[in-house]
Amino acid sequence: MTPAKDPWMLEQLSQLPGVRYCLVITSDGLVETHTDEIDRDRADPVAAACSALLAGASAVEEVAGFEGSFQQNFSQWSDGFLFVRRAGDHTCLAVATDADINAGLIAHAMAERIKQIGESTLSTPARA
Repeated sequence: MTPAKDPWMLEQLSQLPGVRYCLVITSDGLVETHTDEIDRDRADPVAAACSALLAGASAVEEVAGFEGSFQQNFSQWSDGFLFVRRAGDHTCLAVATDADINAGLIAHAMAERIKQIGESTLSTPARA
């Protein structure tokens, strides 16, 4: 893990009202870093599930006629949300929240944090 992928980069997001935890994951489902609110045993299956969401979005991309790159996925449950946003090449930022949040604020804060850190810093090399 590079210094840029240490948990400090997620602190701003994790302090937003209603945020449960944050993860930086590779597109193939590996955890790069996570906040203290989620332990590694729980972070690993969340990362794998987020990878599956990304794979599903990619499968729909061509059929639906989209030509641009994936940007974000937003899933809702009765008691919370999961935001998954592209953070760089082969890397995504995932944020789980409570139900009583401002979704626009969370999505905007994620985009701003990625911009501050830099997509090139967050990118993960493709695996052979």
